[in-house]
Amino acid sequence: MSSLEVTFVTADRTVWTGQAAQVVVPAADGSMGILPQMQPTLAVLERGLVRIIDESGQATERSVVGGFVSVDTDVVTIAVDDAELAPSDL
Repeated sequence: MSSLEVTFVTADRTVWTGQAAQVVVPAADGSMGILPQMQPTLAVLERGLVRIIDESGQATERSVVGGFVSVDTDVVTIAVDDAELAPSDL
């Protein structure tokens, strides 16, 4: 089974890095799900939740205000100004 190599960063720290089965981001034109073997994509992010589901099925969520996501050959890079724990993770 194929997986995604995810790097999720803010201006001053790495929020999450590792292998994931799925990523969901709040793109400017709506929620965007990212799965392995997706076409290369670059998208602007809006306020919302970034959700990363690791290979074991455990989900991590962070609230973001904006930034961007890049997808290229199963490598996902999420860069935002700040990422806070989602209320469900507190």
